[in-house]
Amino acid sequence: MKTILLFSFFCLGTLSFAQKKEYDEKMIGCYKGSEQNQQIDGMSKYWISCRLEGGKSILLFVAVNTDGEVMQTTENGTWWTENGKYYELHKVDNVTDVYEYQPLDNGDVKFKSLFLLGKKDDSYEFTDYKISDD
Repeated sequence: MKTILLFSFFCLGTLSFAQKKEYDEKMIGCYKGSEQNQQIDGMSKYWISCRLEGGKSILLFVAVNTDGEVMQTTENGTWWTENGKYYELHKVDNVTDVYEYQPLDNGDVKFKSLFLLGKKDDSYEFTDYKISDD
């Protein structure tokens, strides 16, 4: 009986530890970015991404295609970091994108995709540019 009880406490402790998320302080704040023709040929994308303390995120996203059509979206989600990787869970589709990330000395952050839309994809690179707090 003691063995079962100890095993149960061990499992609960392991689960609670595994669920604790890390938040790299260098990632907190609002950033802007853009890219052209990377994920979709002929598509220009512009965004403002705010990563808040405690892991909440807001993404304002505008895409313009070659015909001049504009698509705008706002997404809420969560973010965290672990072992040099950045995780971004989008509430819209409940999928987590995974990136390698590198905070730069000036506050900007470089990203390289590892998984996008639930699939392995290392073809997407971009930089988020820190928006001044002033």
